[in-house]
Amino acid sequence: MGLASFLVLVWIGSGTDHAWWSPPSASTVPSLGEGVVSGVFVAAAGCTALVTWRRHAGAVAGWIVATGALVAAQALVVTLIALHSTPPRGATVQLLMLAVGTAGMLGVVVPLLAPERVRRVADETFVIGLGLGLVAAGHLLLQFPRVQPPSTQMQLLIGVLLCTQLLSAVLVLQQRAASRAMSALLLATVGVVVLGQLVPPSGLAGGSVDAALWLARTAAGAAWLGIAWATLRRNLEDERRRINSFEHVLVDASREQRAQLHELRSTIAGLVTGSALLDREDLTSETRERLWASLRRELDRMERMLAGTGPQTADLRLDDALTQILDLQRLKGRHVELHSTGDVVRAPFDALAEVLNILVDNAAKHGGTDESVVEVMRRDEETVDITVTDFGRGIPRDQRPQIFDWGKRGTTSKGEGIGLNVAQRLMTEAGGSLRLADRDGAGSSFVISLPSARRSPENDLGTTRLTAPKLTMEDGRAWRVSG
Repeated sequence: MGLASFLVLVWIGSGTDHAWWSPPSASTVPSLGEGVVSGVFVAAAGCTALVTWRRHAGAVAGWIVATGALVAAQALVVTLIALHSTPPRGATVQLLMLAVGTAGMLGVVVPLLAPERVRRVADETFVIGLGLGLVAAGHLLLQFPRVQPPSTQMQLLIGVLLCTQLLSAVLVLQQRAASRAMSALLLATVGVVVLGQLVPPSGLAGGSVDAALWLARTAAGAAWLGIAWATLRRNLEDERRRINSFEHVLVDASREQRAQLHELRSTIAGLVTGSALLDREDLTSETRERLWASLRRELDRMERMLAGTGPQTADLRLDDALTQILDLQRLKGRHVELHSTGDVVRAPFDALAEVLNILVDNAAKHGGTDESVVEVMRRDEETVDITVTDFGRGIPRDQRPQIFDWGKRGTTSKGEGIGLNVAQRLMTEAGGSLRLADRDGAGSSFVISLPSARRSPENDLGTTRLTAPKLTMEDGRAWRVSG
């Protein structure tokens, strides 16, 4: 980008009516190319100031970050006044130019005299804006006609402009906000701009000297444009990464909310079904008490979900825990056969209940069967497997690799495709796993693997072991977990 800018600037300069390096005179009129180049640098300085201002809110901070744009604006206003008055200029016009230059110097330098405020906003983008503003001033101030020798007012004006450029660069460089290479480029730019103002009135203007200054000014401008372009691309890339990270956070939050909503819907559906069963007059007192216990248990689980209480890991006796969990499924009219071995696992009861409900409900909703078998088998000393098998339609072979992916569902399924993803996540967080087992014949089979609870002195002293809950109506509670 810097090389392309340099070639464009050289091409524009070589196409003007008079050489850029020729000393300005009373009859010299700026070309369209010179005006375009100056306008590009003024606009670039203004845009850079705007970008920096968006990072640092506040009136004072906004004035400080606009240093480069103010340097360019000072030169622009002085040049416009000079172009609208034919030399020799009257005293009033010269005093007006001097007043404008002095006001610009105060507006630039005075805010920079507060180092603490400058330090808070000074960064590479701020330095780039100053560099672009200095290049814009260098191009602008050479465009208005001058007479030789310059009057006292014009000499004062040149001094004010040079002080503005030198002091702004020095005060900014003191903050060490840029790299060494960028700081060196800023110093070189100031040198080129200052020499461009001093050479014409000194009488040293000539073909080789002016050509060298023109070439240096062009190279400095191209370098700043290239750096600005690279910095802009880097900032856009950083912004894109930040936006992507925010989107991931929002997606994760949305997925978590949908997962919680799925758990709540599943729990509420069980409560609705259980409540409807309570209206049946043919229920025995024992069945009604079991149903009340299941409903109370589901209400307690829903209360923990709404309160955001994390699942409490404990030692679970699978004979008792699975009986509790599958009780409500049987009361729904589903035929669930349980084969347990009396093993004890280390897992959260709520998580195990949610996963089993998802698997049995899926068999009924998507597999078209109310019959399931739950089998417990110790794999080894460390792991206990709970296999949930149904005899429904099964899962097509081509869909099996994606069944645990978020949002994946069968072509005829009316669900959201998140139940199995939630179930697998819950088992992973519990220190276990959930997988689809290979099965011949109809139906499907899922394996829940959980860590076995191992007895030790620490377990005996500090671990709660869940046993069969007492299904009572004591104190309005439908069940108790005793250890």
